[in-house]
Amino acid sequence: MKNVRSRRRKIRNKKTSKNALLLLAIGLLITISYFFANSKIMRFTHSVRFEDKLISGKSLGNIRLTPPLSTPTPTEIPTPTPFPLIGYCLNVPVVMYHHIQPNAEAQSNGQQALSMDSGEFDNQMAYLNAQGYTAISAQQLIDALLGHLGVPQKSIVITMDDGYKDIYSYAYPILQKYHIVANIGVITGLVGGADYLSWGQIEEMSHSGLVNMMNHTWSHYNIAQNSTDKVKFEIATARQQLQDHTGQNVATFVYPYGMFNSNAISILNEEGVQGAFSEIPGHWQCDSFVMTLHRTRIGNASLAYYGF
Repeated sequence: MKNVRSRRRKIRNKKTSKNALLLLAIGLLITISYFFANSKIMRFTHSVRFEDKLISGKSLGNIRLTPPLSTPTPTEIPTPTPFPLIGYCLNVPVVMYHHIQPNAEAQSNGQQALSMDSGEFDNQMAYLNAQGYTAISAQQLIDALLGHLGVPQKSIVITMDDGYKDIYSYAYPILQKYHIVANIGVITGLVGGADYLSWGQIEEMSHSGLVNMMNHTWSHYNIAQNSTDKVKFEIATARQQLQDHTGQNVATFVYPYGMFNSNAISILNEEGVQGAFSEIPGHWQCDSFVMTLHRTRIGNASLAYYGF
């Protein structure tokens, strides 16, 4: 009887030892997995800047971030945005408009699809002021990315594509009212046309200190087409015309139709363009994609609707 009990005791002890070893192995595996996961994360880590103070420790990669407008969410970092973010990055939303005019005029002109009601635009600019946003120039954003510099908290870049005459009639007085900086992508070959700004209006706005001009080609040509001579003409001609009329150094570019390719980017670099804006949505901007910076198209809704 004693031998039976002894054998049972030995069996229980063996099972206990096996269970202990199994638990030890699982614990060791979890520890190794945790360490490996964190080491992978740390490969993308760098320091994060909050309130102009550099904080060392855990962060998100080879990045320095200014204070986010809020905790990043899938809305603020949509699928097209490279993630994890690579390079020196800033959380600076860039918003995109085209026509700014009363809805009745937009309907009469058949321009509803690209038009923002001027009354709603006034509300949006008032909202930015009330919420403490600082509108900066497109060039200031690009300089900050390339120079790894800071920007004011809650910075935003306002862009208006094509250079329609209603920008002068309706948007410009509102910008003056709230003292907000904006950037206009001008198609220089269409300047003076029936629906477009005149050179006199462009010069007046550019000398106000509130409006900066951006290269949007000479004829709104899709520079993703591989006609190198044509692409060079479109970019160089528009840049020279804008600089001659405004005195501004125009080193920013807006892609017609949002289209680009490696050949187009190479030519832009050759022509002295320092940064370019796509139509890829997202609030984060990085020096790793300074030639395809992201923008949010704004419609007739409160800016709160867009996450501001």
